[in-house]
Amino acid sequence: MPAWKVFFSYSEKDEELRQKLAAHLAVLQHNGRLETWCDRQIPVGSDWDKAIHEKLESADLIVFLISADFLASNYCFDVEMKRAFERLKEGSARIAPILLRPCAWQESIFSDLECLPRKGKPITSWPNIDEAFADITTEISAIVKEPFPASVLKTVRASINGTETDLTIVREQIIAYARLYERTRQCMPPSNERTERLQSIFEKMCSLAMASFPLLRELATSPSPGDKLAALSILQYFANAEYLPFLVRVIEKEKPFVGYHAAKALEFAVSALDSIYTGEVSLAIEEAIIRLEKSDPGFDSDRLKILRRAKQSLAVAKAALAADSTKYD
Repeated sequence: MPAWKVFFSYSEKDEELRQKLAAHLAVLQHNGRLETWCDRQIPVGSDWDKAIHEKLESADLIVFLISADFLASNYCFDVEMKRAFERLKEGSARIAPILLRPCAWQESIFSDLECLPRKGKPITSWPNIDEAFADITTEISAIVKEPFPASVLKTVRASINGTETDLTIVREQIIAYARLYERTRQCMPPSNERTERLQSIFEKMCSLAMASFPLLRELATSPSPGDKLAALSILQYFANAEYLPFLVRVIEKEKPFVGYHAAKALEFAVSALDSIYTGEVSLAIEEAIIRLEKSDPGFDSDRLKILRRAKQSLAVAKAALAADSTKYD
């Protein structure tokens, strides 16, 4: 399998931290899973802008190293960041925002995304920054195990109520719902009212499940929690064994509302997938349960309740299948 091409977007004042990250990622580069590039690799005398443009366009994963200096850089903001988000929207690249130093990143475009390290703790705020970089390396390792970003979808069309509609319109609507979810979660304090509003947004996503199915890979590989939720709205109607590992990760790592719907999608897979996938579904459920019990020991969350119910349903289905097999032998 070809290596993922990784592009570093950063401020020159953070060069030392970039080198530290590159050293931690070197093990993935030695394994042939990724190859990194930064502007320090531009040969002397070359066209600087052209070289950056070419590498930015060919990158599979664009890594932003966020600090106050990065956010203050006109070039990073107006050129690299603008094009990277366009490619993310197209589905032709993924992005990974990494918090290097404390800064007002919550006031930037990155506030809608899941940044690394998780929980918004910048690398330089860790007692041991090597632990922070090791954590990020694990996250990036998981990314580059996934399929490459989808090609740009320019001519694909989707059907809404039998009417052929440009997929661009569907993408814009589903992304609008995704951003509305993120704004609602951030602006409202935890309450029953907030949960009801989030559920209403999710139901609107579900109403577009059939039309947005061609966007599934794009949404599932996005770092945005709202995009992941949109992917789950599809997977609650169209089970797909390829996305079982995605569901397990979301159940463990995302916010409870998103994790809850990932558990519901995994429960749906029990009855929706062909029996040839029973083993994979069983392993996914077991892995999700183990991860949740490890992260929240002694806490019986709604996600755990759904997973245990799914496990029981799968056991009943397997027993019924075994009985039918014995009957017709």
